Amino acid sequence: MDDVIIRYTTTSGLEELVRIEKSETHLNLALRDIASIDLLPLIWCTELESLSLQYNCIESIDLSPLAKCVALEDINLSHNKLREIDLSPLSGLPNLVEIRLEKNSLRKIDISPLFECPSLRVLRKDDDVSLTASIFLRSVGSWPEVLMDEYHKIFWVHGEDSKRL
Repeated sequence: MDDVIIRYTTTSGLEELVRIEKSETHLNLALRDIASIDLLPLIWCTELESLSLQYNCIESIDLSPLAKCVALEDINLSHNKLREIDLSPLSGLPNLVEIRLEKNSLRKIDISPLFECPSLRVLRKDDDVSLTASIFLRSVGSWPEVLMDEYHKIFWVHGEDSKRL
């Protein structure tokens, strides 16, 4: 069988299932009233290029399974209720072009992992969201241009300090 099953829970507590083929390139789960979602089955979707979860009610999400989605180009998590997000699973995605995080409850984002995403062109976030990054990345030679544009807004921190801010 070449299908995987994505499970999510709605805000009313209903558990829903979505069956997709492992070879799927685009997964759109927008506008489904999702409160929580298990992305683990996506480890088998190595051809996935686009993941859309916007306009839901997601408060937290584990992006770790996306590290296996090496073809991933864009992730849309806008219009949710995210309070924090760990972008480190995205650091090994060479084709990642766009991340949309606007219209959430985020106050800060550690963008250190994104310095390893050479194709990144778009990072959408609300204007009041603080950006942090490891001070050691200041001396890295080539950054994605979108991060160069944000350079003056980045709060540079030492190691684990970014987790405490």
